[in-house]
Amino acid sequence: MMSRWFREKDQNFSHISECTALLPESLVNPRLRHGIARLIWDKFIGAAFQSIVQLVEKTGRRPKDRECRKEIGMGDVRLEEFLLECEKFLDILMVAVRDMPAPIDFKQDLLVEMANSSFASHLQQSKTTSSRHDQLSSLASRQSLVNFHLVLHHQHLALALRLQLTTGLRFHPLRNLFCVTGNRAFFAPLDSHPLIPLDRVDDATLEKRHAFLIKIAEQGGMEERRLARNLEMEWKLTVNEISFMQALSSFRHGNDHQGALELASCVRDDRSAVALARVLAGRLIQLATEANKRYSTAHSQYLCGLAGEEAARVELYEASGDEDPLVDRNPKTWKEAVTSLGRAGNSVPQSAQAAIPFVRMNDIAKLYFGAQWVNN
Repeated sequence: MMSRWFREKDQNFSHISECTALLPESLVNPRLRHGIARLIWDKFIGAAFQSIVQLVEKTGRRPKDRECRKEIGMGDVRLEEFLLECEKFLDILMVAVRDMPAPIDFKQDLLVEMANSSFASHLQQSKTTSSRHDQLSSLASRQSLVNFHLVLHHQHLALALRLQLTTGLRFHPLRNLFCVTGNRAFFAPLDSHPLIPLDRVDDATLEKRHAFLIKIAEQGGMEERRLARNLEMEWKLTVNEISFMQALSSFRHGNDHQGALELASCVRDDRSAVALARVLAGRLIQLATEANKRYSTAHSQYLCGLAGEEAARVELYEASGDEDPLVDRNPKTWKEAVTSLGRAGNSVPQSAQAAIPFVRMNDIAKLYFGAQWVNN
């Protein structure tokens, strides 16, 4: 299966996902599962993964289709899918090592395992299947165990690179997300034991990791933000800003119900209050357009200056289907949207200075539209 994928990566791309699905289901014995996964990684997957990383690191951008076909043997549209399968293979290795029992006499036990396994039938199809199965089981069982933390180190890189390509960031992942010691550990044999800092990196690298994940949260969708939070916890960074970016994105898209739930889990501070105030100003600008009203020059300049690009970003919630339950839980008009966000954001400021925009916009909304969230 993997040999066919290796020869024609684009045409037989489904083979790699079938393989990652079959391995955990077909091989109960963790040593045999580890050995098969290790052989596949070393012979087929690892070199392609390294080529992708080096292509992105060289230019800081998504490789062009021509570059991908020349260096890797598949088109650029397959990159995210391939990186996801790399993460799965690395996860299979880590789970197998974690579940590994005490040493056993594999000559008998593993051959029984192979007899009951359906996975091997997908790898070999010939008249000498039985003897080849024996050879494969013996070879797989002799594979030295991988270094769990080194595999995890590579999985972090695969996930970070996938997030970068998905969101279209221009970025050099190796030099920015990993320290010098961490970089030296990449692409070493997975059973070796180099120094691996993981989350114990210098402050400059921590700041770059944090900035990278914030950009992912800003530019990605719900799934990218979820993965960014996972990676942030793996790197032991604060999860508050990722959570807040998730809430802010929900408010931008008019999903106030979800935004309020996410905001409740965040640590509230003045920086968050300023960001919500900008979205609220954007909604007030949209409300004036909807109601066909004009603000005074002073009010217009204040709202436009505060909203900035948020004036073009904000929108009302759009149903994802005929029976979307969130339709009735979110504002349907800009007047409702202004009142909703005003109430949600009013408790966020932690200082009198940060609360001023909410008080002033409450007065503007009351003056022009009879809408308010604070009784003066």
